[in-house]
Amino acid sequence: MDNSGWSKFFKFWFPAILYSGIIFWVSSQPHVKTPMPQLHFDAVLHLLAYMPFGFLLARAVDQTKKSVPWQLLFGLVLLGAFVYGISDEFHQSFVPGRSAEAFDLIADTIGGGAGGYIYLLFAARLRKK
Repeated sequence: MDNSGWSKFFKFWFPAILYSGIIFWVSSQPHVKTPMPQLHFDAVLHLLAYMPFGFLLARAVDQTKKSVPWQLLFGLVLLGAFVYGISDEFHQSFVPGRSAEAFDLIADTIGGGAGGYIYLLFAARLRKK
């Protein structure tokens, strides 16, 4: 990888990778108590946690592969959030007091998609200027 390749990696991909590491670390915390468990508030937390991940993933793809149509970019972000969500839920199944939940995976995917969509809105607005 030449200097511009490393520069793009650190500027665009490293934040997405770093944030995925933060998600992994938070998922590693045992016996986490969430407020209002009867209302599945943890799913809201999953959705909110994956929004920045989706945003950063969309940014990384868009800024390193300029010719990707927005529909494909959005699909890649959804797929990325889904796949990382599966790995996160699997990982949580080994953490004491945590479990793998399909509802959380859905929230992860929706959150990642929402973050990607927000990025696409910002990118479209910036391109018009």
